[in-house]
Parts: sequence; structure tokens; C-alpha cells
Amino acid sequence: MNRKVLKERGLNVLKSHYWIIVLIMAFTSFIGVENASSFGSFKKALSREVSLDTDGISNTILDEKFGGVADVFQYITSGFGADKVWDSASKLKDNITEKPDSLIDGVVGIKDGLTGVKDSVTEVVGNIDSQAMESSYIGPIEVGKTQGVFAQIANALTSGKLFNRIFTGVATMFKSDNVAAVLLIIFMIILTIFIWYFLLNVFKVVSNRFVLESRTYETVPIRRVFYLIKSGRWFHTAWVLFTTSVITTLWYLTLFGGIIRSYRYMMVPYILAENPSVSAKEARKLSTAMMDGHKFEAFKLSLSFIGWKFLSLFTFGLLELFFVNAYEAAVFGEYYSELRILIKKKKKQVPEAELLNDRFLFVKADDEHIDEAYADIKSLAEEDVELPPKMKGISGFIARNFGVVLFANKTEAQLCEYEEHQQKISTRQAVFEKRIYPFRLFPAYRKTILNMIKPPNIEYLHYVRRYSIWSIILMFFMFSFIGWLWEVGLHLYEDGVFVNRGFLKGPYVPIYGFGGIVILILLFRLRKKPIALFFTTIVLCGIMEYTTATVLDVLYHAQWWDYTGYFLNVQGRICAEGLLLFAVFGMITVYFLGPVCDNLFRKWRLRVAAPVCILLLLVFMGDIIYSGVNPNTGAGITDYPDQHPAEVTESAE
Repeated sequence: MNRKVLKERGLNVLKSHYWIIVLIMAFTSFIGVENASSFGSFKKALSREVSLDTDGISNTILDEKFGGVADVFQYITSGFGADKVWDSASKLKDNITEKPDSLIDGVVGIKDGLTGVKDSVTEVVGNIDSQAMESSYIGPIEVGKTQGVFAQIANALTSGKLFNRIFTGVATMFKSDNVAAVLLIIFMIILTIFIWYFLLNVFKVVSNRFVLESRTYETVPIRRVFYLIKSGRWFHTAWVLFTTSVITTLWYLTLFGGIIRSYRYMMVPYILAENPSVSAKEARKLSTAMMDGHKFEAFKLSLSFIGWKFLSLFTFGLLELFFVNAYEAAVFGEYYSELRILIKKKKKQVPEAELLNDRFLFVKADDEHIDEAYADIKSLAEEDVELPPKMKGISGFIARNFGVVLFANKTEAQLCEYEEHQQKISTRQAVFEKRIYPFRLFPAYRKTILNMIKPPNIEYLHYVRRYSIWSIILMFFMFSFIGWLWEVGLHLYEDGVFVNRGFLKGPYVPIYGFGGIVILILLFRLRKKPIALFFTTIVLCGIMEYTTATVLDVLYHAQWWDYTGYFLNVQGRICAEGLLLFAVFGMITVYFLGPVCDNLFRKWRLRVAAPVCILLLLVFMGDIIYSGVNPNTGAGITDYPDQHPAEVTESAE
């Protein structure tokens, strides 16, 4: 095959789909399944800049601002300190090898080796655990401290506490540190294999799928990351890759067998990207047939990128991350497509070639196939749905931009149904225009039970609706009450004491109500874009919560919440955990809770809804006036243990 032509075609694909290919390849490099050296070079450059030292807490500017995150970064990337454990494991092997003459000597060797493993495990545990206990408050922004769910997870994984607890528990169970050390090493090996082969390594196939779709279609949606899950083939794909890796590794025990096998099975991830239903044996046999007579050719093609990778050394791996890896992936996507054409011509000699059956991955589907697969969407598009009259004036402006109307009448309901109808059509428009791969034509799509299960049809759950003033008021108090239950329940669970949480005396925490309503109103135009809505909600709620905390602090010199010590907090007023919870609550509110509540409140007659709303508002305003003079304070409300030490200690002397 002409290497120059392949590179030109690959470069054209990269130009038209630069960001999506770069991002997916950067992710695979980050998790280490492909081109891990790219991030490795960047990590080493960072290490030189910040003088990382895993034997003690390093004294760097990064540490002073972020409380030892450099150590955590180095500790994770060095295998959670496992190098010391494996050094002792090697000594165990050497002891056994050096004393083969007698059973007694062998037992002594095993005992000495196990003792070394145990000592190293204990040393690693003690070192990382002591580092975790020495962290202190240094600035207004804290990363990975002691409180909150995220902090507990982060600290358990990065400080060594999880490692310590597992080791201690196993040692107590078996009453032997030696047995605990061996079992822990075995556990780590099994866990590593599972995470690597059954969770991470599969992204080789996913990245290849992105590249192959980019060759044919103008758009590759980010949701394609989940195509193996949707087709029910994730773990099957992982098993094929795992068994192929095992076979290749065993061949590396010979002189050149491993290298030959690695090129012989080079196309397995591409075959799985096209058809994840193939068995492990079929995938390897098909890849062997495709690479027959092309192994040295593939080697030379790989070697042709060596110049780019050499240049990347001078950019600390950034050139690889932002160009070379994506370029190489695009070129090998072209290479696979050429090998596929050649093997399809030999289908009589290679019956497995029939398994390469996703033809619409390489040529655009015709109208007939698309119309058949998307018949329900097409019939929906052909329906003659009358456009309701447009709302005019100030009320129309508010309805169009903020999703609020005075009354939820029939005109608003008709408009809601019309917009929902149009949205269903627009989401599949790219398929009919052949700009995106028609996933319903994916050969493995119809073979999974996941696609045979139809989601329940929840009537009137239209999230594009406009809410009446009365629904808005009632939902405000409902969300505020839910927030109060959450705060009270959380405090009761953690401290075993019932406390009326919040600034006001009544059973409501208005920041939850305001948050839910603000999301429904100000972000009305983002409801059709869930990802944008999610991240905008984080920003909006962060501004609202930080401002509220600042105002209360200035007016009353008290804090009704304090996130000091939580993961990624800013001056104790907001934190990552709280903002993510707000964002999740916001998504639930927009797409489920809001419509359900509105359906309920729409059934109320105005002569019932109006008096209830007025009464609630009067009580609420009275509470604000009273609490403004006599705020709700006390233990568990505004009194927190001092989380800021009087003196800031240095990270290292």
C-alpha cells in the first residue's frame, strides 16, 4: 500500500474531525491504554518543575497552594507505592531460586521473602499514611482534605488509608502479617487486571470506532463512547482483548514470537470496533489473515512516525497529545480500511471475512435503509401538526425566554406538545441528512435485549413546558422543604441530633427553592442541551451560594454552612461536592421533578391555588422579617468546630 496516500487521507480525516479525535486519543493516552508515553513525558516535565519527592512531603509552591497535590499526583502515577512491594517480591523469588537444594532451605527462603514483602508493605503504608495525616489548611482553596464524600473517596485512594485498612483487616483475620501481605499482593494483581483489561483497555476499541466513523461521516457524537454498552458487548470485547494479550505475552517468552504475534493481532481492536460480536478466536484468525504479508509493511508505517515523536520530546509530549497520536490513529484507520477491502475479496479463502459486516461504517447508508430503520421518526415528521398562535407582548417575551406564564392554558399546552414533536424530529435530522452514522443500522444493535426494552411512556412529562406563576410559587416552597429535610436529615444522621437547619425559623431552606426556580427560569433556553445545562447550573449555583454566604457573613458575622475541609472548596462557602449535588438536583428538577409537580399543581383550581400561594408567601415574608432581627443560630446551625488552625504550618521544614 502507498504510505504517502494513506498519510494524506489520514491527515484529511484529522483536519475535518480534529478535536474529537484529539480528545479521544488524549483520553486513551491519559489512562495509559495507548501512547502512554505522551502523558508520561508531560508528567516528568512537571516532576522536574515542582521537585516531586514521594519519600516525604515536598516543599514546593504547588504544595503551599494546594496542600500536597503534587505528592498525590506522583504517588498515583508511580503505582501507589507498589514499587517497594514488588522489590521485596523479587527478593522472594531470588531467595527461592537460590535455595533449591532442600525443602528446608526453600521454606526458609519463602519465609524470608514473605517477611521482606511484609516489611515493605508496612513501610509503604506507614509512609503514605503519615503524609496524609500531616496535611494542613494553607489557603482559601483546598484540595483533598478531610470532609465530604468526595474527600473521603479521594483520600482513601490517594493517601493510602484504603491500602492500610485492607492490610490491617486481612492481617487481623488470618492473624499473620505475612499471609496478609501475600493476599494483598494477589488482590492488587487481580484488581489491576480487572481495571486494566475490563474497564480501561476497551477504550482502544472505542477510539478506533471514533476514527472509523470520522472517515465517512461529518459528525461523530460524543455519546458514541457508550456504543459497546448500548450494544451489550463491553465485557465480551474486554475478554477478547484480554485473551489476545495473554497469548501475545506468552509468545514474548520466545525470541521473536511476541513481536510477530503483536503485529499478527494488530487488527483485533479494529475488527472489534466494526463488529464487537465476533469471538476471540474469530477475531484473532481474521486479524492473522488480514496481516498476512503486511506485518513488515505495518512496521514500516509505524516507524514512519518516529520523526514526529522525536520532535515531541522537545515539547514535553504536547506535540504527541495534540497532533501525532491523532494523526497516527487516523492513518491506521485508513490502513485498516484498505486491509478490509483486500480481505473481503478473499472471502472464499477466509470465511471469517463475512464477519466484517458493518458496511455503513465505510459507505453512507441509502435512503431506503434509513427510512426503514427510522420509520417511526419519519412518520412523526410527516404528521401535520398545527403551529399554535404565537404569544405576543411582554407576556410572550417572558414565556419564550424564561418559560413562565400567568396561567397554564390550552394554548400553552398545545405549544408544549408542538415543540416536543419538533425536537424529536430535529434530534434525528442529522441521520436523515447522512451527516451521522445511523446507529440503528449497527449490526449488533438489534441483537441486544437493551434495545428491545422500551422506556415507559410517562404522559405529559414535557420538559419544554412553561410554568404558571402559581406552579412556580408552589414549587419554590416544595423545593425549600425538600432542602430542609435534606439538611435536617443529614445532620441527624451524622450527629444524632435534630436541629432546625437554616437561617429562617420555618421548615424550609429557601436557597434550595431559589436554586430550583432559578434553574427553571434563567436556564429555560438550555433545556434542549443537557450538557450545557449541567455545567451552567454549576456556575449559576456557585455564584448564588457564594453570594448568599458572603452577604450573611457580612450582615450577621456568622456562617450557616461551612465547607472548610471539603474537596475543592473556596473559603468554605462553596465546594465541588455541593455544586455537583446542586447540578444533579437541577437536572432532576428540569427533566422530571418540575414536570411532575407542575402536572399535580395544574389540577388545582385557581380559587384553591391562589389563596394557598398568598398564604405561604405571607408566612414566608413574616419569617424573613422576624428572622432578620432574630436569625436562627446555635449549635449545629452556625456553630462549627474550628477548622482553621491558628498558625499555618509549613509542608516541610
